[in-house]
Amino acid sequence: MLKEERQSIILNKLHTSGKVVVSRLAVELNVSEDTVRRDLLDLDQKGLLKRVFGGAIPLERPVINFFDREAADVELKQRMAQKALGFLEAEQLVAIDGSSSNLQFAKNIPNGLKLTVLTNSYSIAHACSMKEQVDVIVLGGRLLKDSMLNVGEAAAAQAAEYHPDLCFMGVYAIHPEYGMTIPYPEEVSIKRQLIQSSSRVISLVSPIKLNTVSRYRVSGIEAFTTLITDDDVPEEMAADYRNKGLDFL
Repeated sequence: MLKEERQSIILNKLHTSGKVVVSRLAVELNVSEDTVRRDLLDLDQKGLLKRVFGGAIPLERPVINFFDREAADVELKQRMAQKALGFLEAEQLVAIDGSSSNLQFAKNIPNGLKLTVLTNSYSIAHACSMKEQVDVIVLGGRLLKDSMLNVGEAAAAQAAEYHPDLCFMGVYAIHPEYGMTIPYPEEVSIKRQLIQSSSRVISLVSPIKLNTVSRYRVSGIEAFTTLITDDDVPEEMAADYRNKGLDFL
């Protein structure tokens, strides 16, 4: 088998499984572990994956500012939002963490549904303020301009005073083994607090965010109850999350 063929197989397995292990690849490709390590080193140097002890994980995606993310994949976010609306009930306290997918969800909340929304996002607060029956609580803190969110210990301390029925958590990268990770350390405390305070944690996750890892860990996968994504996610990938006890929709 040519090196290019091996590396293509490695990248395909990485995409569907979220990681590759040197010893398993050596058996599956019928080559030595040293050959696999050289392939992983080559792919790492090309910027196609991230080597870790014993194997490799997907490379972190580049950070994109909020306004560019808001304009991307709108149809997909609309489809996920429609699924998420089924979790809402009248009189709930709902935490909506900042994300472009959650913004689409907020825009689709029915006008006549009476809710209280807790958020650290000005964009989501504005969208919810247009709903006649939705009261809005905005968490204060330092504005993280790249994400247009209030972050830091002040925001986390304020969030600790509430116990939402649902939390719609914004996700940058999520992995069945490594949990949820993010590129901004300033967001860790507020995200952890919203997760800890909420009875149920749901996330709208674009398929490109599944089985990826970023720099800063927020929580393990067990912190989530439901992941909402697109219908064309490979069953092998979906099974990894369902096997961890999550509803995967």
